Amino acid sequence: MTGTAKKRVKTWYETGDTALLAENIVWNVLATFPEGGQYVGRKAVEEQFFTRIKSHFSDYVRHPHSFIAEENSVATTGVYRVRTRQGQSGDIAFAHFWTVRDGQISALHQVADTITIQKLLMTGEYKS
Repeated sequence: MTGTAKKRVKTWYETGDTALLAENIVWNVLATFPEGGQYVGRKAVEEQFFTRIKSHFSDYVRHPHSFIAEENSVATTGVYRVRTRQGQSGDIAFAHFWTVRDGQISALHQVADTITIQKLLMTGEYKS
């Protein structure tokens, strides 16, 4: 299952295809991240999280750097490359912890550099 789980998560990053998400996915985003909280179900992820996050950014692209897989769990590190609606841009570090069951992504727990992203959104300042 390890190879299958890792491949499924890599495909998610490459395509963003929400059909890869289980109907009952549990999507956890840090409360201090824009639109943070828990979203339950593919529809909630599509219509609430992604729709709302796009209200903050003109560009919001995930760039994974590493993948570690064990059985049905995959850990990924990388950066969000973002541009705010005001034109400020930056790279925000993240770690994602995924669970894959029955060939579909069933859970995400996101950790990110929320201080930097909040500063970027609130003040337009970004220091690398």
